[in-house]
Amino acid sequence: MRATAGPVTKFIAGVNIALALIVLIPGLYSAVTIAGALIPARFTLGDAILGDAGFILPVWLTPISSAFLHGGILHVSLNMLMLLMVGANIERVLGSKAYALLYAAGIAAAAAAEVAANPQSPLPVVGASGAISALFAAHMMLFPRNRPRNWGAIPGKWIHAGQLLVGWVAFNLMLGFAGPGIGLNIAIWAHIGGFLAGLILTWPLLNWRYRNA
Repeated sequence: MRATAGPVTKFIAGVNIALALIVLIPGLYSAVTIAGALIPARFTLGDAILGDAGFILPVWLTPISSAFLHGGILHVSLNMLMLLMVGANIERVLGSKAYALLYAAGIAAAAAAEVAANPQSPLPVVGASGAISALFAAHMMLFPRNRPRNWGAIPGKWIHAGQLLVGWVAFNLMLGFAGPGIGLNIAIWAHIGGFLAGLILTWPLLNWRYRNA
């Protein structure tokens, strides 16, 4: 069943689209991207790597700001389409508070994974796909095609989570291998980090919602 987008999903989509339109103003795109992008080397080597870049946000804010910036209209359109496809159902099941926590955890985990994997990279990373990966994981956990079976004493839902993680990692490694050949630089570790956060947090957040209902 396709649910209507809830308030958090609408808010996230609205902010992303508004920022994408703002940076279309001539001269703003590069300045805004440098100011707010996640640049892994800033965490390990400091802001000196940027030279005289002008205004930049504090490095600890960039995991959040980068999740609301995109590399163009096509980039934001694809991400917001994916957000609306899965976010409405997840927000309906988890409730707005738990859903917002899941999205925030996806942002944090995506940034942490990208910095850990490429600690000295000076390349700016932008986009909501790491956080949306957490929603994809939640959707796959909550709406499996087949009921997961237990393996002995291991609950089926965790077996299912492990299978999803292996598949997601393999898929993203293939994207990372093929992307440069077609002109795409894909932050695969951000996708993997966000997805892992979704796998870990979906059931605890669901339980938390109904304990506090």
